[in-house]
Amino acid sequence: MSESLPEAVDVLIVGCGPAGLTSAAQLSVFPAITICIVEQKSGPMDKRQADGIACRSIEMFYTFGFADKILQEACWVNETTFWKPDANQPENITRTGRVQDVEDGLSEFPHVILNQARVHDYYLEFMRNSPTRLEPAYSIQLLDLDIAEAEAIEGVEHPVTARFEHVDAERKGQIETIKARYLVGCDGARSQVRQSIGRRLEGDSANQAWGVMDVLAVTDFPDIRMKSVIKSAESGSILVIPREGGYLVRLYVELDQLGETERVSGRNISAEQLIAAAQRILHPYTLDVKEVAWWYVYEIGQRLCDKFDDVPEEEMGQRLPRAFIAGDACHTHSLKAGQGMNVSMRDTFNLGWKLAAVLQGQSEPELLHTYTTERQSWARVY
Repeated sequence: MSESLPEAVDVLIVGCGPAGLTSAAQLSVFPAITICIVEQKSGPMDKRQADGIACRSIEMFYTFGFADKILQEACWVNETTFWKPDANQPENITRTGRVQDVEDGLSEFPHVILNQARVHDYYLEFMRNSPTRLEPAYSIQLLDLDIAEAEAIEGVEHPVTARFEHVDAERKGQIETIKARYLVGCDGARSQVRQSIGRRLEGDSANQAWGVMDVLAVTDFPDIRMKSVIKSAESGSILVIPREGGYLVRLYVELDQLGETERVSGRNISAEQLIAAAQRILHPYTLDVKEVAWWYVYEIGQRLCDKFDDVPEEEMGQRLPRAFIAGDACHTHSLKAGQGMNVSMRDTFNLGWKLAAVLQGQSEPELLHTYTTERQSWARVY
């Protein structure tokens, strides 16, 4: 992307997470549609975050042409095992179930594990090679946005006005403005776009703290290379996820529930504490961690917005949506659901073709009302 942001575009996308990149990649194949995607971070993701790719997401990747590459690189999850306290010795865990991970008839593709950053890489490559040669603009923070009043939109070509501030050292503090026909907010759980359009995440206020770590370990736990859900009697739960490559394993470790106003950052949890918790949960099996490749501690609850666009329910007959939110900006999920990234990508995959159809005159703008209707129901399920 050029040094300066464009003055006006058809679609402005805020956020380069999986939702934002799916939207940008999908729209980048239309030469007549102008797009800008901006990100507050300084560059593409290079750290591990989400890892599970659902079979339906693999189906979606086929439309972008990189599904086969994903399948070759990823670790396939064919079965899931379940472990619970032993009825006779509850201080020990024992396997209680083993199931096929993807039920028959759901999809011809598997559930796989791959570093989220690699998924981003494939999206970015697709965008660079698309007819629009789309590249994100990094180190740019959204300050505020304004959407023209309903009665003023008629005849206004770009009713959305967004102000951005450069946060990189070279251009720090410089303000730029972009006007857009439509805006897609994919800027995470603390979304500035969501706040600007007056939406709120509602739901579970009692956050659960979790630790996640990718480790190289020696263990006698028999299912270490399988997806395993483990619940101990008194020490919490672990989700075991084998990583691609055949050596590392990811451990999601359940920690204490947080107070209503407490943040996990106040706990000062260390990697050593996560390892100790994992060792307690896996008893009587041993876990000797040789290296921690990456770890993180976070809190998450299940929350949902009442609508995923800027039009109040009572005004749907009088107004058309101009700003949308997707992914964590409008729904967050419990770790046990494992659907955050997958649901987010499918949000903007749903929205992208609708925006393209409207902008090319193939569908009436009223079609955009169906985005909230269709995607909110899926987000609520997960």
